[in-house]
Amino acid sequence: MQHLVFIALGGACGALARYGLSTHVHNLWGHPWPLGTMLINASGSLVIGVVFVMLERAALHPDWRSVVMVGFLGAFTTFSTFSLETVGLWLQGQLAMAAAYAVMSVVCCVGAAALGVYFTRSLLG
Repeated sequence: MQHLVFIALGGACGALARYGLSTHVHNLWGHPWPLGTMLINASGSLVIGVVFVMLERAALHPDWRSVVMVGFLGAFTTFSTFSLETVGLWLQGQLAMAAAYAVMSVVCCVGAAALGVYFTRSLLG
């Protein structure tokens, strides 16, 4: 039961963080390119890389996997939103923007996860 509470608390915080950051970036950016979603997915990928190494090295209690990886990042990262926004750009006839957004998002997020793993392993030795 405690496991489910950790996931729920992390998920609630992740959902609120996603909404707040996405809204803030959209208000600042004001462009049809879904920059907020891309930043959320990239930063979430970076954090999941860091937490992965911290758990791997037993630097975090295993419960943090439930709180951060499953709960917070599960609600914070927005792959389904990314997918719908890409389809929306495509349906609006913005095929080049849809393709660029999809490719850049994947490259940014995979790169961010790799950086999170690399830098955290480097810091921890």
